[in-house]
Amino acid sequence: MAEQEEQTWVAWLMDVPLTIALILLGALILSLVLRWLVGRIVKRLSKLSGSTHVDRAQVAIGGQPQRLGQRLRTFQSVINSTIVAIVGTVALLMILSELGLDVRPLIASAGVAGVAIAFGTQTLVQDVVSGLFMLAEDQYGVGDRVELAGAMPYASGTVERVALRVTTLRDDEGKLWHVRNGEILRVANESQGWAIATAEIRLTPDSDLTHAREVLTNSSLAMVADEGWEKVILGEPSIFVEDVAASYVLLRWSVRTQAGMQWDVASAFRRRLPRAVSAAQLTLAD
Repeated sequence: MAEQEEQTWVAWLMDVPLTIALILLGALILSLVLRWLVGRIVKRLSKLSGSTHVDRAQVAIGGQPQRLGQRLRTFQSVINSTIVAIVGTVALLMILSELGLDVRPLIASAGVAGVAIAFGTQTLVQDVVSGLFMLAEDQYGVGDRVELAGAMPYASGTVERVALRVTTLRDDEGKLWHVRNGEILRVANESQGWAIATAEIRLTPDSDLTHAREVLTNSSLAMVADEGWEKVILGEPSIFVEDVAASYVLLRWSVRTQAGMQWDVASAFRRRLPRAVSAAQLTLAD
């Protein structure tokens, strides 16, 4: 009798635990293979988009190929999360079935349970729905520099991950922010389409403003010619009087650039300003 029970126990160990182990191994391998396929497809599409010729006019309206690459990486993140959720759910049901539990009532009651859960997880549903709309409308993607505002404290930085429930971004101080999509009411994206580079200069009230404008314009043209900004700067600079006070006149220089390049262009122009102002004998205000 004892020998028969031992044989039954050994048979169970060789059957159920082994099957469960195979299910888990199969789920892991399937997830890895599907994620690898998604990665290969995204990589191939990114290469195709990067080899596409895009002229300056297309860049000005946000059609640059790197934008497509950002969207592809964003969808890759979401698809990978979906793969893990679906494969994990199926594997769990199979394991419960192997343990002798009848999973048919669970499947049949999924609709009723879903309604009940929905009432208790309205915030989660809101986050997921908001995430779907953000992806469909291409409000931002991985690699974009954004400013997010809404119910939560103001957050800005570079997007590192976009999921259906949470957006992750890193700010200029290195902090990693995890923002629920349902809390995001406004999005300012600095990486789409085009941007504006700006610089300011304060001159004494008796300065020749016409001459000063010519100096700034010539300095802009020289910067483009010397440093090769032709593909980055998308038009002629605008120079206008921003403010007038008793002790100074404020001139503002601005030019349209590719998205994400405004800080580099502005920095390059500011490096040239002291030398240009000195050569033109313009007097800076205190």
